[in-house]
Amino acid sequence: MCNLSKKYIYIILLVVTGYLCKTPSSNKLKFVFILMRSVNRAPLNYYENISSNIENWPNGLGELTNEGIINAYRAGKLLRERYRHFLNPSERYSPSEIDVSSSEVDRCYQTAGYLLAGMYPPDEQQVWNPELLWQPVPIKTSLSKDYHMFGDNALYCPKYWIELHEASEDFIKTEKIKNFINYLRNNTFKTLKTINDALAICDVIWTDYMSKNSIPDWALKRFDDIEKFMLHSMLILNSNSDQMKRLFSGDLVGDIINRMEAIINKSLNAKKMYLHVGHDSTIVPFFNTLNVSEIEYPQFGATVLIELYLTPLNKTLIKLLYNKNYEWKESNIKLIELPGCPLPCGLENWRTLTQKFIPQNLNEECKNS
Repeated sequence: MCNLSKKYIYIILLVVTGYLCKTPSSNKLKFVFILMRSVNRAPLNYYENISSNIENWPNGLGELTNEGIINAYRAGKLLRERYRHFLNPSERYSPSEIDVSSSEVDRCYQTAGYLLAGMYPPDEQQVWNPELLWQPVPIKTSLSKDYHMFGDNALYCPKYWIELHEASEDFIKTEKIKNFINYLRNNTFKTLKTINDALAICDVIWTDYMSKNSIPDWALKRFDDIEKFMLHSMLILNSNSDQMKRLFSGDLVGDIINRMEAIINKSLNAKKMYLHVGHDSTIVPFFNTLNVSEIEYPQFGATVLIELYLTPLNKTLIKLLYNKNYEWKESNIKLIELPGCPLPCGLENWRTLTQKFIPQNLNEECKNS
């Protein structure tokens, strides 16, 4: 009798769990957050005997390539297709539907702009020039909670800068990293005193490789190590402590949760979608703040998706997805279980889980007092 009861309880649990985790045909999609790395670009630097021909980058160093422009536009069309039953069915842009923000870097602005051109082609009433089927969609840096610049200047967030300096010193002293940087020194004949010095070399090699340009044999031999070094360089941006996570990425997590709650509470100005275009140094620390393990180095156009659903039982359900590059193949889009909040993960549970990483007053918390 005891075994029979346990069996029935197990079946009931399976039914309830399955009901909460049904596909969007039964669960209603309410909000989508999109965090995207800018698309294909030129290397940030040029080095004789390391870089490919400078003529490969006619738009300039650090700028989007034509391939990147096409991929951003295509991503917009594919996002429109993915969320065609969620967004305005007429494909008409409405300011009440979406917020868009960008890191204050040209390639991020441009990625957002080309993506939105694919996502929101003007309808008949919105066409202002029949020879140019495009309409401007606002991109607002004022909405951005992307603090990648904290790693560039101590003045932005002194408390964070101190911890980053300590974490960087510890990282560069590890035997494995010392050996790797020595390998770069011996093959590039560069001094390479800091992580950023080594990262600049790695960026040139990685970007050339991703653009199918030739790279030196010594770099090809250690390409996996180059990519791992780039990933670990992003991880140390907030891996040293919960305080680093709170200062660097916590504001973004808090903003997403606030937007979700505004939708659920039917707030007047709530938007159903929020898109932010940032960097590899935005995505990796964001995942790290959520304690997502086994993070891959984000390729150009890599995208984090967080979807909020309302179930038929009026329960919230959060899904975290990751698209590893600009191609948007369904096979590349991976469902990631939120650590500490297994499916079905509700919004209230997620807020409780992440509360310690969300700053109440970032400016005050950044002060080194």
